[in-house]
Amino acid sequence: MFDSNPFPGAFGLDISDLSIKLIQLENISDPKNGPTFNLKNIRNISLPPGLIINGEIAQESQVIHYIQKLLKGNNSKDKPIKSPWVVINLPETHTFIKLIIINKNIDEIIQDDIEIEAQKYIPFTEKDMHYLDWEAIPIENEPNKTKIIMAAAPKAITESYVSLIEKAGLNLVAIDIESLSIARAMVTADKQYQNEARALLDIGGTRSNIIIYDNDTVQFSATLPFSGELLTTALEQKLGISHEKAEQEKYKYGLKYQDQTKIWTALMEQTKQFISQIQKDIYFYYSHFPKTNTITHITMCGGSSILQGLDQVLTNELKIECKPGRVWKNLNSNKAIKVPYEESIKYATAIGLALRAADNPFTKSDSI
Repeated sequence: MFDSNPFPGAFGLDISDLSIKLIQLENISDPKNGPTFNLKNIRNISLPPGLIINGEIAQESQVIHYIQKLLKGNNSKDKPIKSPWVVINLPETHTFIKLIIINKNIDEIIQDDIEIEAQKYIPFTEKDMHYLDWEAIPIENEPNKTKIIMAAAPKAITESYVSLIEKAGLNLVAIDIESLSIARAMVTADKQYQNEARALLDIGGTRSNIIIYDNDTVQFSATLPFSGELLTTALEQKLGISHEKAEQEKYKYGLKYQDQTKIWTALMEQTKQFISQIQKDIYFYYSHFPKTNTITHITMCGGSSILQGLDQVLTNELKIECKPGRVWKNLNSNKAIKVPYEESIKYATAIGLALRAADNPFTKSDSI
């Protein structure tokens, strides 16, 4: 943790369908105070619809233009990002993650063991059409068993993002799975969760993810058909108003009733479907994974997680406490971060990427 980072100034870049977010941290960790980071840069830029569609890069040259514009700065106060080193994520919709147990000591595991097991789980049909990565984690008091986190992604998607970064003039340090990035930011790093699990809900502009963190690692993740854009479009159609007006009404009233019957009804129709899918995914986790603990809290992040009344509706319907989380908590910084909460909550993935970028990837095993 405390060795110098061979990638000075490395930053996290969260590339999504409608925006690109950048976080750069300064690692000021030391043996006495432990992992500590200061916020050095935070910025984002909106993308026009159609440049990236469902995580697939449709117009590479245009996306490169926006990346370079973001690096230069959006205004005169922003200083250009000079470091070429970057950690990015692949979209959750195009990745697969699975935790398995192999009956071997961690020192005996080889690549062939992982590839044999991967064939049982990975949904991509052709071996040579996807990339497979893995991390071994020892199991306390069971030396002849090892946890393996497997991650896979299609080669075509992965290589399109690698090409994008290289053509933007940057050097890739690592590619992260989105669910791991979010967990790195949203799960309290120095807390031991004994006999309880956590769920994370990332509610973004074009999609949402549920991530279940249990037994000290990400166990399960799934994409959900719920988003800020979906809610805005529902209001637009229900009320017969413009997209811009619908967006304003959504954030003004949200799911708090306040005599706004049509708005509440339109948003609740979509939210009920969202709740139903969350319930199905939680049941799937409990019924298909070994040694599960009860989910005692759902931490929310993403720009649409702060919709008025949403946390209370989810809490009431799921019977699990749901609240937007604190995205900066794992920086452990005493330096005040002067970013409004409603803006900060959008940066969970970028913060998780930046935490990995600011650390030395050669000296620390990092399952989240």
